[in-house]
Amino acid sequence: MKRRSAKKIIIRTLIILLAAIMLFVLGTFIFHRIKSNKEIARLKEKGYYNPVSVGDYCLNVAKFGSENGAHTIIAMAGNQSGDFPVAMRQMTAPLEENNLVVFVDRAGYGFSDDTDNEMTLEYIVEDYRKALKNAGIEAPYILMPHSIGGAYANYWVSSYPDEIEAVVFVDGSQLSADAFDDVPYYSVGLGDRARALLAKMGFSRYVLRNYFYHYPDNFTEEEQYLADALMYMTLDSIATVSEDGMLAKNAQAAFNGIITNDVPKLYICASWGFETKEDIIEYHKWINRQIEINALNLEPSNTEYDDEKAREILDIYNELRENIIYPYAEKMGNCKVVCLGGDHMIYEQKPNECAKIIVEFLSELEK
Repeated sequence: MKRRSAKKIIIRTLIILLAAIMLFVLGTFIFHRIKSNKEIARLKEKGYYNPVSVGDYCLNVAKFGSENGAHTIIAMAGNQSGDFPVAMRQMTAPLEENNLVVFVDRAGYGFSDDTDNEMTLEYIVEDYRKALKNAGIEAPYILMPHSIGGAYANYWVSSYPDEIEAVVFVDGSQLSADAFDDVPYYSVGLGDRARALLAKMGFSRYVLRNYFYHYPDNFTEEEQYLADALMYMTLDSIATVSEDGMLAKNAQAAFNGIITNDVPKLYICASWGFETKEDIIEYHKWINRQIEINALNLEPSNTEYDDEKAREILDIYNELRENIIYPYAEKMGNCKVVCLGGDHMIYEQKPNECAKIIVEFLSELEK
């Protein structure tokens, strides 16, 4: 009798536990849907929603600025930057006054649909081209990539130079013959699909800050709200996992496939762009503030350097530019390098300084 009674208790406990788990999952999903509907409505109201068919699915093509502006600028996100259309708007605001600025989200980013297709260099660029064509946005374009977006821009301008008026690399990935050699290739697995499913069910709301930090002080609460909403959508996608696994292959293919040409190019060098001791100190003060904002369990960066130590650090960055950035620029052809030392997300840290550099570049094009 005791054994039978103990068995009943165990079964009842398991049933109660299972019911509690199911209620928790259901509650998470319902809460997620309610919150998502409000977030999506706000993003639509702000002009961030414009899905365009590229065949079996849609990519989001958000347009800001002047439809009949002097230039059509295509902003291209870095890896996993689902918030890019929000994060870069402070920098693009001055550009939008006289130009059309277009944010095309790759598959799986923000409002763009997900896909199981492998995110190769060629596939991504063809998606960009189809989305712009189907949205009625005609070439020539000024490509404005950040980070790994620079690899896609390189393939684009090498393959279809007649479509490109100019390229502005906002701290684009520093491509070279051995770039990304230490980054392994991998394909989408069952674990990735399980995590994507959990994210779709709303569990991404519990872990967002593990993947996406709070914005710096110069961003508003509403900008953070909109960015978080886009990242919730991005975390549940398979295409971004595929793109992440293809980083090394895509970077190498882009570098090896560069065809030197006369299309004007500007490379804003941020993460390797430090030229003075003040640049270093300013950057580390900014990093310390981000550690504080995000309550990270990290030691603050040093903000005091004597001239000798600063010179050692600056020499390292100068060597990186001499050995990688300048040869990279020369390989692309007609590329001007401008140093603006700071964070890789320089458009967040120094949006006004970035915009000024780009506006000057556009003025030179017009001359």
